[in-house]
Amino acid sequence: RDRPPLVQGLKSAGITVGTPFFVKNGRVRVMDDIGMEIGCDVVLNLIGERPGLGTASSMSAYLIYKPTKETVESDRTLISNIYAGGTPPVEAGAQLVDLIKDILKYQATGVKLNEATK
Repeated sequence: RDRPPLVQGLKSAGITVGTPFFVKNGRVRVMDDIGMEIGCDVVLNLIGERPGLGTASSMSAYLIYKPTKETVESDRTLISNIYAGGTPPVEAGAQLVDLIKDILKYQATGVKLNEATK
């Protein structure tokens, strides 16, 4: 059975991956509720850009480590402009695998991860 390259990369890195699912009209903050409900270590939220923007074919990847009700925007890590004219999807997938490995190692995302990796 074929798996998306991102899932393959995470599994190859020894990272357990839950079942990917879709949230229609989901916003960035939905990842906090999902993470708290599921109790996972890392939530990866892939969001397409809104139609009408110059890069409507672009996607962004938001990550959060163990979100809580106190999670703020600076707790998130972001990779944006994932599309053929920006960061190619295959390259972004490899970056995400490396990033998630760091998130799990340092148990942080956002500003806290940036400080931990200095």
